[in-house]
Amino acid sequence: MSSKRSSNEAQISFSESCSKRVQLEREKKPVEERFLSALNIFILPAGIQKARLSILKYQVLYYGGKVQDTFDSTLNYSHVIVEDNIDIPRMKRILKLDSVSDLRVVKTSWLSLCLRNKKMENFEDFQLKEEEKSNLNSLHTEVKTTSCHTKQARPVPDATEVSDYESSDEDGQLAGKNLHGLSHLKPPQTEKWICAQSSKSPRPNMNKHITDKLEEMVKTYESTNDRWRALGYQKAIQTLRKHPKEISSWEEAKSLPSIGARLADKIWEIAQSGELRKLKEFESSKELQILKMFTNVWGAGPHTAQLWYQQGFRTIADLEEKANLNHQQKVGVRLYDDFLDRMPREEAAEIEQVVKRAAEAIQPGIIAQTCGSYRRGQPTCGDVDVLITHPDGKSHKHVFHRLLADLKQSGFLTDDLVSAEETGNQRKYMGVCKLPGQNRKHRRIDVIVVPYSEYACALVYFTGSAHFNRSLRHLCKKQNMSLNEHALKQGVVRKGAEKIYEGTVVPTPTEESVFKMLKIPFRPPEERDH
Repeated sequence: MSSKRSSNEAQISFSESCSKRVQLEREKKPVEERFLSALNIFILPAGIQKARLSILKYQVLYYGGKVQDTFDSTLNYSHVIVEDNIDIPRMKRILKLDSVSDLRVVKTSWLSLCLRNKKMENFEDFQLKEEEKSNLNSLHTEVKTTSCHTKQARPVPDATEVSDYESSDEDGQLAGKNLHGLSHLKPPQTEKWICAQSSKSPRPNMNKHITDKLEEMVKTYESTNDRWRALGYQKAIQTLRKHPKEISSWEEAKSLPSIGARLADKIWEIAQSGELRKLKEFESSKELQILKMFTNVWGAGPHTAQLWYQQGFRTIADLEEKANLNHQQKVGVRLYDDFLDRMPREEAAEIEQVVKRAAEAIQPGIIAQTCGSYRRGQPTCGDVDVLITHPDGKSHKHVFHRLLADLKQSGFLTDDLVSAEETGNQRKYMGVCKLPGQNRKHRRIDVIVVPYSEYACALVYFTGSAHFNRSLRHLCKKQNMSLNEHALKQGVVRKGAEKIYEGTVVPTPTEESVFKMLKIPFRPPEERDH
């Protein structure tokens, strides 16, 4: 059994077609660019992900070197490459060797360094030598001796080896286990949180060429309802954006939070080649392109899109003519192109003024504020969210239904999507509007009426961005607080995702007061566009 496993570990075939293709590409390169021409290597596959192994072999061949697919002790290798965590004793067991004194055994990090710098680097600092066995034996003896007196802790496995998409969040812990000691907890450092930073002076993304490709993967996985992979990629993107320098090796990518071995393979593939084969497969898949198109229909999620595809529909026209659509989907299909087209902020301002004038005609002194990307200062908007309240705390109550009736009567509101959604003391309408005049397009609009006591938290929530809001919520959890569109609460107790105690509402008369309670600098809306 062990012999079979050793054989499998020691052999991975590199397809002949790929090898021939690389050879043709290599022959076109100038001689000076074939900086690995002196290499004739065997790469021990143990501990190396298959995709990464293929990339390493491809790069060595591309830059003039030779790669042997199987180990043969009679061959004269320039180097035998092993994963950085492989030691000499394990290598000997895998290859069934008594000695490696006649082999030049070098870590993969040396090969990565050569590829990164586009030249042959000195290998001595990366070389493994036979004498490491005696060092390991002496270390083993020390551990064995001391283990008689001290209980050895079981090693904790690396979480990234278990899953490529592990969470770096610590919300699963019981927040406030010792309720009497909450006041003595060390407050979290806030300056590094996204919500504490201005989006107008962001740290440059040194890995944009990588994150751009990964963002496309997120969109694809979202369209196929693969939420866990989408979440894993999103976390990796956030990690890479914060990384202070360009990724220069597989090992560097693998060492970062939220990045497992398989994601490191993909990151290193992009870093090396500028492309991602998996993404190209997705982009060439007609099914995935159709699913993406269907998920852009308002009122249809990934599950519905897959059902439509299984029923044989392939175009928006197919849906309009043949599919059994609910009211929302009929509107989404009919106005598909209008909804996809982002409006200039000037048009969003016109829409806000129409709603504001109608609301003020019903109740003088009313506040009507457009939120979302418009309030964050973006040049275009996907839809318009208008938040409505009144400073006296009560006059907002009778505005909602009258306002919608007036806007429909004037022809401004053309279609209902969700006519009335109630969450606590807030009321929300989701629909479609159209400004008067020639060549105007239908636009998505939400009207939310809130009590003045909830206005500040609602402003923060509906202004966004989504990334900024996630950061705020996670910071709240670290401080045993919670934040949503209704209120900021303190003294919250959690066990995992469950709230054992909801906490008590903190008065927040202004947006500034929300930031102050969280001990972070106030950021105006245009600085929240993360």
